[in-house]
Amino acid sequence: MFPILKEVQYYTPQKIVFGVNAVDNISQHIKEKGWSGKAIIVTDPILAKNGIADRVVAALKKDNIEVAVFDQGKPEPDNIVCNEAAEFARKENGNFVIGLGGGSAIDIAKVVAQLLALPGKTEDYLKTTSFPKKGAPIIAVPTTSGTGTECTMYSVITFADDHMKGFFATPAILPDLAVVDPTLTLSMPPRVTASTGADALSHAIETLMAKQENPFTDAISLKAVELIAEALPVAVYEGDNLEARVKMSYASMMAGKAFNDPGIVEGHALAHTLGSVYHVPHGVGCAVALPYAMEYNMGHCMEKMALIAKALGQNIDGMNLRQAAQAGVDGVKQLLTDIGIEPTWAPFGKKEDIPMLVEMMTDCPWITAFYGWAKRPMTKEAATELLTRSYEGRLGDKLY
Repeated sequence: MFPILKEVQYYTPQKIVFGVNAVDNISQHIKEKGWSGKAIIVTDPILAKNGIADRVVAALKKDNIEVAVFDQGKPEPDNIVCNEAAEFARKENGNFVIGLGGGSAIDIAKVVAQLLALPGKTEDYLKTTSFPKKGAPIIAVPTTSGTGTECTMYSVITFADDHMKGFFATPAILPDLAVVDPTLTLSMPPRVTASTGADALSHAIETLMAKQENPFTDAISLKAVELIAEALPVAVYEGDNLEARVKMSYASMMAGKAFNDPGIVEGHALAHTLGSVYHVPHGVGCAVALPYAMEYNMGHCMEKMALIAKALGQNIDGMNLRQAAQAGVDGVKQLLTDIGIEPTWAPFGKKEDIPMLVEMMTDCPWITAFYGWAKRPMTKEAATELLTRSYEGRLGDKLY
């Protein structure tokens, strides 16, 4: 049951443009917003080489918009690369920022836009997770279907000194404009398609388990799960299938919009733990954690799990509620396996590390922050169980 007496807030970009080849008209939307001056594109070396960055530059220049490109973004970005990008933007006298890429590039761009208007460095603000005011305009142009960061007020940034994943959480970094063009995702290789798609699936399902879920977020999340079940295996193994890419672009965006207020829960806590210690790619970490987080929340989320099973296409006719809920967990595990991700962190770490990981999951404020959105309290005993099961690949009484 959703919280009927609790006030909820919905944050979303001022404008979202979704469509095949929509990026080719990006300058039109910039002018409609009244922005002028120089655009700073924040992207990565791969997109700089494969022509996607050039496509955006050309779209800007055809309407005489000045542009400079920072192409040194990297996966799982830290404060150092954010500072480098911000210094580039300052030297180029940028007026607005375009994040072009996956979640990492857009997360860097969100920070850069703030540092164009504020003094100092990323780490000066990261410890408080916020900025004191809105910075330069931010445009998000995703080239993956996973994080949904084009619709969120979050930016995940690692502290370079200790490799701990931190984050910004403030409406100040919500993109002012999101341009979602599924054609930009056609170049994603299968492994990236799989891991980013698993991230989107995690956002949708963890939102359904959060304590502040509500009818609006439930509807968006369940539709995102349905689209992912239909399209993700096709997108992984038939990467040029535009229909599948369109569905995944919608699903990623919808899941991002859904979790923006209720937040995400234990699955991301476990994923951030694995990412901080073993540098597991974020989407893979989310995939590893998701079915175990679902079982952890089974007791109070059975109806939602049954709805998830139905959205995944599971045949739940004749099942009681608990059986249908377990079918949701099993369906998630099967979907992940189908796209080549086995839900276990055994390939990345050691079982004897579990006590250390438990301490991080229950004591580190960058991890425990996720439990503020959760319905169940997290204990050391529960963390031990989650970590052990997810290492062994044990769901219910089954060992996979």
